[in-house]
Amino acid sequence: MFFELLVSASGLLVDGARLLSGLCADGDAGRADMIARMHEVEHRADEISHALIRRVDTSFITPFDREDLHRLVSGLDDCMDHMDAAVDFIDVHALAQLPPRAVAQVEIIARMAELTAAVMSGLRDPARVRDYVVEVNRLENEADRGYRRLRAELLNGDPMDVLRMLQNLDIVQELEAACNAFERVAHTVEGISLKEP
Repeated sequence: MFFELLVSASGLLVDGARLLSGLCADGDAGRADMIARMHEVEHRADEISHALIRRVDTSFITPFDREDLHRLVSGLDDCMDHMDAAVDFIDVHALAQLPPRAVAQVEIIARMAELTAAVMSGLRDPARVRDYVVEVNRLENEADRGYRRLRAELLNGDPMDVLRMLQNLDIVQELEAACNAFERVAHTVEGISLKEP
C-alpha cells in the first residue's frame, strides 16, 4: 500500500506540472478550467499525503525508515504546493503570458515531476535511484542558472513597469521553490536508497 500511495502522489505531480505547463502555453484558453483542475489535483495530493502519513504512523512495519517516509511525503507535498502557488499567482495577477525564461523553468519542473514519478516504483533499485538523483541535480542546477538570469532580467527591466515585475517575481520565486523541493525529494530518495541492503 505504501508504494501505491507514493506512485499516486508522484503521479499527481506530473498532472500538476502538465496543468502549469498548459497555463503557460495556452494563455487565456481554458485558463479558469486549468486553474480549477490544478487546485483539485493539489487537494487530491493532500489527501494522499494524509493517508500516507496515517499509514506510516499506524503501521508496525514500514518499508523504509519512518522519518525518511515522513520526509519523502512532506517533500512531495512541498513540490505540489509550490506548483499550486505559482498557478494561484498566475491567476490572481491575471498574467496571460510569462517571460520565456519562466516558461523554461516550468519545462524543467515538468521533467523533474516525470523523473520523480518514474523513480517511485523503483525505490529499491540503486542504479535507477542514482540516475534519477544525478538528473534531478543537473536540472536543478540548470533551473538555478535560469532563475538568476530571469530575476536579473525582471529587476533590470523597464522601471516604469514595476508592478508587472513584482507580479512575475511572485511566480518566479514559486517556480524556483518548486525546483528546490524536487531536489530535496531526490536527496531524500537517495538517503532511503543508501539505507537499503
